[in-house]
Amino acid sequence: MTARQFEDYHGYSIVHNHQGARLLTGDGGLAHPDTFDDLASAKSWVDSHLDGLKEDRRASHIGTVEGYLEALNTQTPSKKDYLMLSAHAAAPERRMSAQDLADLVGWKRDTSAKAHYSKLGKRIADQLDLAVDETDSQSPIRAIAKLDDDTGDWIMHPELAEALGQYSAA
Repeated sequence: MTARQFEDYHGYSIVHNHQGARLLTGDGGLAHPDTFDDLASAKSWVDSHLDGLKEDRRASHIGTVEGYLEALNTQTPSKKDYLMLSAHAAAPERRMSAQDLADLVGWKRDTSAKAHYSKLGKRIADQLDLAVDETDSQSPIRAIAKLDDDTGDWIMHPELAEALGQYSAA
């Protein structure tokens, strides 16, 4: 019997051996109902699926509602990430500062919120193949929100806010 192997690919965990391959979520659940013939065919499905999700984007760094919802379901955000995201989505005009987000989860500095949002944005951007500038530490946050240069607030993308509403309802 061939041992199962795991490989991370665009936010999915692919478990595979000589019998086939399955796509898993971050918490080990099935992300797709089919069993693929092998690792290559599983990756091919993910690539094709990502190409389909790209078609309706309004910008290369912003996902679609369907894409964001899939990323949330696949990656299962931590309690703090979900608390920040859901509060941000519910805020007036989907607008919050990094310090507001930090205060929400009990951090003293806005740098903690920036770091968390940056890591979360990078994971989402990697899964959905969103355009982010790897040399700019704030760039992954643009997968989640737009920065208002005048106020310093982050304005969550409406697509992500809508996906969060569907995610919490599921």
